[in-house]
Amino acid sequence: MPMSRHARASHLHACFSPYLLLVTRILLLLLLAGVCSASRQFSTVAISHSPNSTLICALVTSIANGGDASPTTGGSTSKLHCTSLPDGEQFEYPSADIPYNAIAAGTDFLCGLMAPAGGHAAMRWWSFSEEAALNRSRPVGRRLYWGPSLRSLNAGGAHVCGLSDDHDPACWEWPELKLPKGADFSRIALGKDFLCGIPKGNNYSLSCYGGGMKAPALATATATTPPAAFKTVVAGHQHACAVDAAGGFACWGDDAPEVPAAELPGTMSAMALGDGTTCILDGNGFARCWGGGIAVPEQYKNTEFLSIEADGGAVCGITKYNYAVLCWGKDEHLAGGHLVYNATMPGACAPKTACSSCGFIPGTGALCGTGGGEGAVELAVCQPCPLPLNASRILIANGVATPQATAPDKKKMKKTLTVALGVTGAAVVAAAAAAVAAVALRKKRDKRRRTKKTLRLGESSSRRLCCGDVEAVMPAPPPLSPPPATTRAARPLGCEEFTLRELSRLTGGFAEESKIGSGSFGSVYRAKLPDGREVAIKRSERGGGVGNRRHHRRRFDAERAFRAELRLLSRVNHRNLVQLLGFCEERGERILVFEFMPHGALHDHLHGGAATAGSPLFASWEARLRVALDAARGVEYLHCYAVPGIIHRDVKPSNILLDADWTAKVSDFGLSLTTATATGAAANSSSSTAGTVGYIDPEYYRLQELTERSDVYSFGVVLLELVTGRKAIHRTSSEDGGSGSPRNVIEFAVPAVESGSVAGILDGRVPPPRGQHEVEAVARVAKIAAECVRPRGRARPIMSEVVAELEWAVTLCEESLGAGAGAGGKDSSDLSRSRSRSESDDPSPFHTRELGFGFGFSHGFGSSRPVTHGRSHSTM
Repeated sequence: MPMSRHARASHLHACFSPYLLLVTRILLLLLLAGVCSASRQFSTVAISHSPNSTLICALVTSIANGGDASPTTGGSTSKLHCTSLPDGEQFEYPSADIPYNAIAAGTDFLCGLMAPAGGHAAMRWWSFSEEAALNRSRPVGRRLYWGPSLRSLNAGGAHVCGLSDDHDPACWEWPELKLPKGADFSRIALGKDFLCGIPKGNNYSLSCYGGGMKAPALATATATTPPAAFKTVVAGHQHACAVDAAGGFACWGDDAPEVPAAELPGTMSAMALGDGTTCILDGNGFARCWGGGIAVPEQYKNTEFLSIEADGGAVCGITKYNYAVLCWGKDEHLAGGHLVYNATMPGACAPKTACSSCGFIPGTGALCGTGGGEGAVELAVCQPCPLPLNASRILIANGVATPQATAPDKKKMKKTLTVALGVTGAAVVAAAAAAVAAVALRKKRDKRRRTKKTLRLGESSSRRLCCGDVEAVMPAPPPLSPPPATTRAARPLGCEEFTLRELSRLTGGFAEESKIGSGSFGSVYRAKLPDGREVAIKRSERGGGVGNRRHHRRRFDAERAFRAELRLLSRVNHRNLVQLLGFCEERGERILVFEFMPHGALHDHLHGGAATAGSPLFASWEARLRVALDAARGVEYLHCYAVPGIIHRDVKPSNILLDADWTAKVSDFGLSLTTATATGAAANSSSSTAGTVGYIDPEYYRLQELTERSDVYSFGVVLLELVTGRKAIHRTSSEDGGSGSPRNVIEFAVPAVESGSVAGILDGRVPPPRGQHEVEAVARVAKIAAECVRPRGRARPIMSEVVAELEWAVTLCEESLGAGAGAGGKDSSDLSRSRSRSESDDPSPFHTRELGFGFGFSHGFGSSRPVTHGRSHSTM
């Protein structure tokens, strides 16, 4: 019952009203927390069917393959695998460096939910028939959702829906579904073509929409039986079942099987519905099934299960002993039972604090790990809470027309509530006082701590909390005072300290002949160490007359950049970051020694004229995409794996260098900041906004708040330069119909990408994409670039998602080479035709418009062409 009724029913003296108001608010928060915990609906096993086979998908742990889980290292990484029965063919669905936390499957599709930190989640969709038609060697799919963290994911038929605390229910691939405005649910269930849910704020009723399904009034309140709140609802193809808090067990629909009262156990921990089948796990974890011609195999009748899933004529359960997936069903290949996976995730990971109701499954902390980083939370899989079942309260209603139960007696309920409040008033006030003290203590402790990153319900990460949307927000630092002249940086580990005399000798006294570059920071010289290694020596600017404030400022900026690079690069190591080999800090000199990059900067290859002669970046799109992938991995490492994380702040082509093997590496960390607030932004910057014009995040410039999404924006500009060959700021040409005025590459490229005219903006100096695979690859990169440069930071992808997109794009290019010219490659005009209907304009940040490609198994799908999908539907 709503809290307002509690307040109206209260008859305590008016002098206690402030305390009662406080008590009401506290209880409401506790109630909502309990509802959120109880309403989490996620699965790590999913079932789909084709006419000739059954596909069983699960989040398989590395332990199954001999891996080792360690809570200190983040735990074992689960992989999304699918097995086709009866032939046993297996598929793996990659997720870059963010593991899937939950999956769902239906008719011709599979969804994987990735839940990075910061309150946002991403979901990928694979269409089995599309991938079969495109004949890819590995799955690609498309991002179906990017938005607030989900607390529920449910699939049925050809549809999937999710619940979030931040917006109304969202359903995808279901434009026909019409939900009332403002409708929200604590739990939902999807059938073949209908949705049933427990309304949020009124859990004494059920609501169903679509498919002609009508929700009966199943609160079962009578003169002698009080009403009970619904605890769970589950759907099969054409029927649904619900259980209330008093043990009432009700099923309704066209194929709801009879459940004999004598066979109903006293408690239930899980329920799953298939095609005319109802299965439950009793309080001991034993499976029981009724209807549909499905019986639990004799060998599994004494097997304890943690969870159960059903679809069509197949049922699967995760065993309690070793998290293996056992399946059975009415089909011949499932009739006797089948072991599909040896070890899987027993459920979706969540903060251990969310498992307070029934505890967590022992040992799952090692599988889930922690959020990582400062303020990390421990993760685990929550133990399912058993629900009581009352054999005298069974209601099976075949067909959609169901008898209406007696409405709840509101007067009796109000009287009961008033008495209860009177009896427990003192206890409630005491509990509230304790809660207030605890909250105050918690706030005081949190205030002393620095900004923390936490997981929300529905999220999982065996990585550190670095790739989410709520990053460590750093306000623009104030101007600094130069450090004392006596301050000397501590010698970094793994770096060699050179003498000024040695470096002077290697460069011929820093002669002009050795100089290979210069900038506001100073000059760069090429040299060879005695051991034969070629190096680049970066010498900070010296000088500036006494009293010359401009030169004094430049000198201080060079000093700051030197210390920033020395501090950051001495503790990071990645193949896509330029390696720092040593330093020199002597006689006022500030010198850094780097590995030498023979092929220079990406900027020179894209915009350097004669310097581009013979560059592979003009020979194929695959070469360009590989460079983009290398650079993205470097930035991703800074965001996600450096401890604490690093925000580069100056990602641009001139800071992406190419080694002898044309591997791209990110360089120049003079403006970089760490995401750990303990480091202090004020120790790293002397200006309110740092970066390069054309690459600066407009949100950072406007709000003076720096996050990792600022680097994502800059990298998006770099991707657009790679695709178009245009500079970030360039002049319009006569062939573009321009007048020679300055124009940003975003203004030039993004409208074309969103309208599906990618072919018209491609760099003409590169041969047109070869074949459909390479056409898709280039279009995919253009699309992710457009998403990276969205004005609103929260609407941009995280770097791990960018890396995943680029990995898939490079894979498509490799397949294009395999297909070869013999397959009759298509010209670049196909780019405009490859755009699917799902790319239509959608201002909502919760629905990402992407190319409609997917992956799955080919058995039984006779389609010879990709299946296009309509626009994602939401009731928002």
